[in-house]
Amino acid sequence: MIKPEMRSGMRDRIADYVVARITSGEWSPGDLIPSESALTGIFGVSRMTVHHAMRDLTLRGFLVRRSGSGTFVAEPGAYVAEYAQLDVIAEIAARKGRYRVEVLTRELRQAAPDEAQSFDLKDGAKLFHAAILHYENDAPLELEDRLIDPRFLPDAMAIDLSSQTLFSRLMLVRPPREGAETVRAVFGSEAERRLLAVADGVPCLELARKTWCAEGTVTIARMLRSGDSRGMVGRIRMSNA
Repeated sequence: MIKPEMRSGMRDRIADYVVARITSGEWSPGDLIPSESALTGIFGVSRMTVHHAMRDLTLRGFLVRRSGSGTFVAEPGAYVAEYAQLDVIAEIAARKGRYRVEVLTRELRQAAPDEAQSFDLKDGAKLFHAAILHYENDAPLELEDRLIDPRFLPDAMAIDLSSQTLFSRLMLVRPPREGAETVRAVFGSEAERRLLAVADGVPCLELARKTWCAEGTVTIARMLRSGDSRGMVGRIRMSNA
């Protein structure tokens, strides 16, 4: 009986063989590759071992399998960048830093016409608005400007922001079903740069985020950090789309 680790090793050998021919250009996108029967003969293994190797390479995006036609080299696909959206308090705690907050604005007010449109609300609707400066070890780290539909966070005005962020509160009571995010380099306004203590000539990193659920838009937020502060670290993977 063939041991599981030996089967795993053979799958890796088959995968390496296929990937090497793709990356070298010997097999191009759209090319039909040898059948499972042919690969079984080349490597002297069972058809099931070859099948598992082909399945794994398909999941990894190297191959595409078409019923009745065979297995082909996949066209180059899009890649997805992923990074954890950490609560700023948790982020600072992970670095063993000291957190404090300065609440610049905290109000329940009438939405401006463009804000009402962004939330798909009627004119005159109320929105919760907060502008918050987050500090790490007494140095400004992030300037947050956030709008929230109060239907989804009715206790927004009562939250103790020295120990809990609006982000973490929303994740607890109204985790987003879907959202959109844009990251870009900006210089920010003079007031924003002063609050963040941004040096002359240094841009800011702006993260604009909107999340929603079936009942409507939950929150729209803009976070700003100095461009020479810690950036975002994540991973990339091939899209399954």
